[in-house]
Amino acid sequence: MITPFPRVTMRQCICLVALLALEPSAWAGPVVSVPVPDDLKNPWPAEWEKEFQARAERVLNGMCAKEKAAGLGGRTYFESEKRAYGFLMAHALAGTKDVAIKELQKEDVQAKEWHSQTSGIDYYACFTIKHQMRKYFLFGDKLDPAYKKRMFDGAKAWTEKDPLRRPHAAFVKAGDGWGPDVKNSWVDVRSTENLFLMRVSSVYLMAEETGNEDTRKLYKDTILKYAAALYRVGMGEWDSENYHGHSIAPLLNLFDFAKDKEVKAAAKACLDYTCAIGAVKYYRGAFNGPTNRDYNHPQPFGGSAPCILWLYFGDTPLDNNAYESDEIHVLSSGYRPPAAVVHLARKNFDRPTELFASKPMYSATTGNDLKSPPEYFETQFFGRTFQMGSLVVGTTAGKSAVNGFKIVATDNKRGAIALQAVPGPDPKFAGSAKYTEGKVSGENRVGQNGSVAVWLVAGGESPWVWVLPEGVGAETEGGVTFLTCGKTWVALHPINAGAPNLNDELTKTLTAGKGDGRWAGHRVLLAKGSGGKFCGVAVEVGEAPEFADFAAFKKASLAKAKVTAAELDAGEAEFTGAVGKRVGIRFASARLDTVVRRDGKTHDWAEHGKHLYRSAGDKAVIEQAWLGGTLTVRAGKSVFTAAVSEAGAATFKTE
Repeated sequence: MITPFPRVTMRQCICLVALLALEPSAWAGPVVSVPVPDDLKNPWPAEWEKEFQARAERVLNGMCAKEKAAGLGGRTYFESEKRAYGFLMAHALAGTKDVAIKELQKEDVQAKEWHSQTSGIDYYACFTIKHQMRKYFLFGDKLDPAYKKRMFDGAKAWTEKDPLRRPHAAFVKAGDGWGPDVKNSWVDVRSTENLFLMRVSSVYLMAEETGNEDTRKLYKDTILKYAAALYRVGMGEWDSENYHGHSIAPLLNLFDFAKDKEVKAAAKACLDYTCAIGAVKYYRGAFNGPTNRDYNHPQPFGGSAPCILWLYFGDTPLDNNAYESDEIHVLSSGYRPPAAVVHLARKNFDRPTELFASKPMYSATTGNDLKSPPEYFETQFFGRTFQMGSLVVGTTAGKSAVNGFKIVATDNKRGAIALQAVPGPDPKFAGSAKYTEGKVSGENRVGQNGSVAVWLVAGGESPWVWVLPEGVGAETEGGVTFLTCGKTWVALHPINAGAPNLNDELTKTLTAGKGDGRWAGHRVLLAKGSGGKFCGVAVEVGEAPEFADFAAFKKASLAKAKVTAAELDAGEAEFTGAVGKRVGIRFASARLDTVVRRDGKTHDWAEHGKHLYRSAGDKAVIEQAWLGGTLTVRAGKSVFTAAVSEAGAATFKTE
């Protein structure tokens, strides 16, 4: 059991039993948590809280074992605190507390240079200031009074005016890098969605704390506009396996420490939303595609999204031990996602079912752009033992990081496994090109209808690589490659290409690279196009009860499944699966001119784009209209609704 850390301030007086509304015998912790006002609590069953506390205890103990506190405080160059401070705060809760508190107050290596204007305290790098907030507000009473005063005085100077682009004394001239010496700002200017949230939440909290009202009002307005945009056009950095958790952490700071009720409610709305959309892709510790800013994470707990969401959702036999340090924000916050969202993550709803989703341009939410139309259109199918998701535009080529196709399947040992593929030569980039040229052969398109899909690339000689984790069987018969994933089975039917077969050379390249231990145990399938203008693959995923077992699936696939590609030179192909589902595609250069036919009916992209989320049938799980302002989640016999007005006012309802 973790001994509670006795944080005592008037603002965050901690009474854990009252906070959790549970009998002490019902939970294993407790980990210190910032209390939540009754009107902003999402009710949780006692059993869920017990499970959460058990995961929290394991993670805190694991973090403390992985990084010793002594010496960590010296890792302060630029944004090195993004890891060091998180581990030190873990020690402050469950490890060598006195050492951790001392290390948290180590002088910053750039105190007299970049941070001379803020009493030597680093309020510049976004990843650092995210941790500075929890350090100050949660652990402030354990800091040396003189050091805490320096933090206050530095923050007061920092927020006296808007620190963004405020001329900085360390500025020399514009150039490469992100420091104030080349960016001429008192705060990090980077504005990817996760960094934007770190900046605006931190500036707001310190402006509120130090009484700099003009800056507080400015950033309150920014936060409320962000919440309003999030509920109208979705998240610009959508479903990023690498960064989604990094967006949740600063929102937890805002929710835990903001005094203003409107800001606190907006923070909750944003947290409910990010957890809900994360729950769509979360699968037993894994994270399904499609994803934006996908960094080719191969298996469960590959990135911040599944690592952070696992703390809330669990539902896997594995424990996460890939700590990124943001875990400390989840573990020391009293926030819990709505019950319907947890059920969505655990897939406690009638399956199989299908979901259509629309995704905005990248800067839509942070830039409050409510006029630009959706940029990506997604199909997500929830089977009983798997998920398969795709974008009609496929995996984007060139300097992009958009993953257009992925399958996750149940694995009894690991919770889940991921199957990734790309029309390209390098298995290390099976998720996305990760801003690297030449890793995706060319423009590609996907048509999906439930458990069947057709994927074409404009390049008839393109290689195709599939990356399989250990334990996934692969065999080829009748020109079709079959994959076995426990109770989930996959058939890969080549289109103007050879059948995907195991490739020893690429497997060695994937698993032997320096620093690529994450690929250990993986194997690579390779197929090559046969020439002409297009090549591709038709995919079908099968499970019981449609098929009694793998043998039945293979037999039905060889006998009944059919690829029709007489008009392939025009970019047209159709696939009929063993279950009789049909999907056809006609490739077009303009993304939404691509025609997808589902069981003979042309899919309506205009209708698709009217919704951020909608069911393809009558089993509504998550619903949100484009520009609608309201999110509804129905799962596990629970219904949660959150709405944000155009002015940023948030309301919530649980049924």
